[in-house]
Amino acid sequence: MGNTKSSSSIEESREDSVQNQGEASRKLKAKSTRKLGGSARSSISSQGNRRPMLTANQRLIISYCLSNAKEDIAERILRRGFERRDDFKQFVLENLTRQQRHDLVENLKDFLLGVCENLSDSEEIQKMSEAYGANYTQYRSTGFKPDFFSATADAVTTECTFLDQAQHAPSEVAGSWSMLTSFVFSHVRDGYYAELRKQRKTINTFRNKPSFDVSTDGSGDQSSRRSASPACEELPSDEPKDTPNFLLPPQVY
Repeated sequence: MGNTKSSSSIEESREDSVQNQGEASRKLKAKSTRKLGGSARSSISSQGNRRPMLTANQRLIISYCLSNAKEDIAERILRRGFERRDDFKQFVLENLTRQQRHDLVENLKDFLLGVCENLSDSEEIQKMSEAYGANYTQYRSTGFKPDFFSATADAVTTECTFLDQAQHAPSEVAGSWSMLTSFVFSHVRDGYYAELRKQRKTINTFRNKPSFDVSTDGSGDQSSRRSASPACEELPSDEPKDTPNFLLPPQVY
């Protein structure tokens, strides 16, 4: 009798232990599932903030066109821009050195290829565009004008549309490139003016910094105090006028 009761209690304790382990396992799985679900939702949300500005078909058209581009695509674009503005032509061909012209062409080509590689990430394209525009502040002293961005955008649309070679509907190709260049060169222009304001602020801060002569004995004579800041040339203001959209939809010729 005693042995029977002892064995039955042992069996009951084993059953309770197995049941408790099963419940703990189910709770752990449910907790892991909630974590994975939350992580997936977070990942989807983060991707949503970096969604592309173009449709899948438009991205396909852009990629196809640039896959047909030759090494001189940037030169072709600039020559196309020369047809629209004589002052743009003078800036590139007469005001820039040979090395500067080479850098201008290479930077434009690399920029277009970089945009093409990030068509699914509008945020990255915006950053690239602003950095590209900021780089043009170095050409202000050689006659660069912000309006040249508009001529370049039109030239990109026109020249790159030809690269499709009639594989897609002309209206779809022109529309895709028009949408892309409008977005890109709007941020190119923003980057240019942001860098310009940054430089102007730096110059003004340097000019307003107090400076005075100190005599050999270390005493700062009030009468000898004077500004020692070098004369800095004011950056002329070429901020955009009150126009809601600086870029009209590029025209294809």
